[in-house]
Amino acid sequence: MIRIKDKILALFLLLDIASTTLGAAENKSMEELSKELANPLAQIWNLSFQYNHTTLKGNKIEGSPTIDSTLFQPVLPVPLEGGYTAFARPVVTYIKGPTARFGGSYNISGIGLDDSSDFGDLILPVGVGKVNKVGWSYGVGATFIFPTSNNDLLGSHQYQAGPTALLLWANEKWTIGTHIQHWWGIKDDGKSNDNPVIKAAHDKNLNHTDIQYFIVRNLPNAWQLRASPHITYDWSAKKDNRLTLPIAFGVGKMIKIGPMPVMLMAEYQKTLISPDDIGNDSTIMLQANFIIKNPFGDL
Repeated sequence: MIRIKDKILALFLLLDIASTTLGAAENKSMEELSKELANPLAQIWNLSFQYNHTTLKGNKIEGSPTIDSTLFQPVLPVPLEGGYTAFARPVVTYIKGPTARFGGSYNISGIGLDDSSDFGDLILPVGVGKVNKVGWSYGVGATFIFPTSNNDLLGSHQYQAGPTALLLWANEKWTIGTHIQHWWGIKDDGKSNDNPVIKAAHDKNLNHTDIQYFIVRNLPNAWQLRASPHITYDWSAKKDNRLTLPIAFGVGKMIKIGPMPVMLMAEYQKTLISPDDIGNDSTIMLQANFIIKNPFGDL
């Protein structure tokens, strides 16, 4: 009997938490939420799901192979005193394609490989930032890549670490900024070098940069025009295989599903400069951010 009572109490507790979470933004308009969410340092908790369909091109490619990646990113900032916020933005990826590495830079180990589907490496930027609804916001910290992928082709097979920084400016109509991450390989994952794919990954001198720039124009009724592609630069690659430079155009709309605010986004990205051997041609990005209550406070 005691166990049944405990289970009933636990169920009511969960229902109470869920009801509080779903009502996170009941006192804010959809326009206010969409503007705040455009700031990656905003003290809004949200669960982000992103799907990318990327077409590849290059001298070492036959046909038009594609990469399909699904990203899950829980964004759970913690407010600090003085308008500062602590952030940790882990990125879990699931990838389908010949072989891939997160960040917009893809590698194929040979011609005619079968498609691979598995989880990619875990990416974890952490840091502290100063956030303002209007004016300048900034943040600094460290970023890590953990070789969590069990697929020989989809993982980097190295632990990586480096600095990260965010800088953005916002007013009532615009949010413009950038998120920069850089990684160096620091240690391999300890897997056997008997597999030539893993040995090649272990031997690689990883040294690469990811620069996401974002431009958001707020419109009436919680609509947005937006662009948020990733520029990547592989410092250890040959000269003609280092830079990936895309442009993008997309739209966003804040809606409610029941009591829960959800930001829906769609974006088309076209690569202007890509590595000669293997590179991105274009990407279609679909994203949904489910907003939940920050139990530590808000802006």
